[in-house]
Amino acid sequence: MRMPADQQPPFAAYVGIKITLLTPERVEGELEIRPELGNRNGVAHGGAIMTFTDNLAGTASTASLPEDKSVTTVESKINFFSAVAVGEIARGEAIPLHRGRTTQVWQTRITRPDGRLAAIAIHTQLIIPAVPAKR
Repeated sequence: MRMPADQQPPFAAYVGIKITLLTPERVEGELEIRPELGNRNGVAHGGAIMTFTDNLAGTASTASLPEDKSVTTVESKINFFSAVAVGEIARGEAIPLHRGRTTQVWQTRITRPDGRLAAIAIHTQLIIPAVPAKR
């Protein structure tokens, strides 16, 4: 069976993503923008923010599925509005836009500590059979 939504994959821990709210209708999380996640301008690298949004959307999708199903991201789109500085904490929330039998679409908003919108991403998740856990 797949990893449950309340357990994060090793990559999320490596990046430093923390889930702060997990329901089938909404997932929230935080990401401290450490120097390793920054770009040459002293702000979060766009790839770090995209990783954060994708993890929140995947966690959200997983939370609303039966144990014999899983998801994989098949499309992502992001718009960046303002930067999150190294040393700050980015906050994210994922909410469903569509939850069908074969796909789910989630919107993830990332905000800065001052409340300004940093980014919005839309992720399409394909529902697939869960891969059996390796023993």
